[in-house]
Amino acid sequence: MLETIRPFRSFVSKPLTFALVKPVNRGESMTTGKDISAVRLPFEAGEHLITWQVPDRKGGHIGIPGLLTVEQGKYPNGILHGDMPIEWVSEGATGVASFPQRHAFDALTGRLSSGAYVALMNGELSYSFPGQGRAVGAFAALSLDQFDMSAHRKYSSIELQIEGLESVAGIAPIAHVKMPMKAGDEQVWTVTVDEDAKFIWGADERSMTFSYDYTVRAYDAYEFRMAFGPVLRLTSEVPLTIVDWWLDWVRPLRQLISLLTGGPREIRYLLAVVADAAPRSHRDQVFGWDITHLPIYSTRASVERIHSAVSLAKDELSLLDLLHAWQAQVAAGHPLFETYGTMATAVDQHPRSRFLLLLQALEGSYGFENRVRHEEDRGRYATKRAGVIERALELLEKPDLDFVDKNLRKEAMQGLDSALADLLKRLPNEVSDELANSDLIQVVRKEHVGKGTLSLQTALTRARNALSHGSGSFDANNLDAVANILERAVRSEAIRLLGAPVDAQKRATSKAER
Repeated sequence: MLETIRPFRSFVSKPLTFALVKPVNRGESMTTGKDISAVRLPFEAGEHLITWQVPDRKGGHIGIPGLLTVEQGKYPNGILHGDMPIEWVSEGATGVASFPQRHAFDALTGRLSSGAYVALMNGELSYSFPGQGRAVGAFAALSLDQFDMSAHRKYSSIELQIEGLESVAGIAPIAHVKMPMKAGDEQVWTVTVDEDAKFIWGADERSMTFSYDYTVRAYDAYEFRMAFGPVLRLTSEVPLTIVDWWLDWVRPLRQLISLLTGGPREIRYLLAVVADAAPRSHRDQVFGWDITHLPIYSTRASVERIHSAVSLAKDELSLLDLLHAWQAQVAAGHPLFETYGTMATAVDQHPRSRFLLLLQALEGSYGFENRVRHEEDRGRYATKRAGVIERALELLEKPDLDFVDKNLRKEAMQGLDSALADLLKRLPNEVSDELANSDLIQVVRKEHVGKGTLSLQTALTRARNALSHGSGSFDANNLDAVANILERAVRSEAIRLLGAPVDAQKRATSKAER
């Protein structure tokens, strides 16, 4: 049994005090705070000189000098220069080889010029020429400890930041600030850090801790500052590789936070922990495409800018329970989570694509939630259809009978209309009014040539069908406006299915919440 992770820094219950030499003049310039960070990472992104340990095709490894590049928005990659272990068709002075030569690897290791170590994982090593190679991996881990050259290291816990965590948590790190209010008062400023600004959850051999870490800039005769940043720690009694942590926990957690806050949220850093007692400077830092390595420095403005439909503090919810519920829905193949999970973290999508995918998610969710009743409907429909065909045998010639049999629907219709009608009944009336008054719905209704006014769900279905079948098109701005409303509806549905209370569902649909 592994020891569960302990918070890296506990909160103090006594007030923290500091003094200013004189009151700050409002006309003086103030620093922006960018030069102070609540979390300091062990390694920096960028280029590093390295010696790679490359398999020599004889069961050993040879050292090849080169570069390692770890940056946001790029897969970790390396350049190799030297005598590569090329596969020659024939040996000797007249040796022949074909290029490029590619070799997949689970782990490619090396040592940086600084003395640190790296493991490049799940990638490909390629040789373009006898003296030049390139390696690209899905992830890279930088560590002060040497890696196994052939196997992935396993970790008992991870530490990370995801943008928007403070908004989801709904708690602030500072409980109270006392400051001099008038001339003559003692120039002492008191800050009380809230020791309850922390959550600890546990379930199914997993535990999760949310808290604030902070640093204090105290050794400056001209200023005294504190910086706070949210930190999430996950612990598993069964150690996992970085790839498993990422696929099973980090990626769905990012999707969940993006869902709750209504926008794609960045992973700011990821540290992997072998020994819980190790300080942050001695933990392995993970680099990948989606990791920015820009730790969060929390401010009121940044927290208020991100609106979360869920407040863990107010709604008395567990983030670990929400994550488990998300994982269960994905494992069950729920269409809404399979569709919207990817959309939630997408930055740029065309309005047409968003509109179609959101309706697909709603239609799939309705079918999935009502699959037992739909199965019963299919059975009744099949029996009725068989009876109609049997009676038609007595009245129709074979060509006509074949036509009826071919064109009479084989299964009961389960359309988008029913899904939207069911959804609109649960959502606040304001959502239906917004959709009904949108330019897109007005255009579709205006083009209707039948009697009466199209229902809202039918108008949306016709717009979807026109786009899907290529029989019509609509203004991108009109599609975007409706997609924004539909996204709030999808978020509300997802939050309901995760087990959040009605108030959280309503917050997700609120226009002001955007």
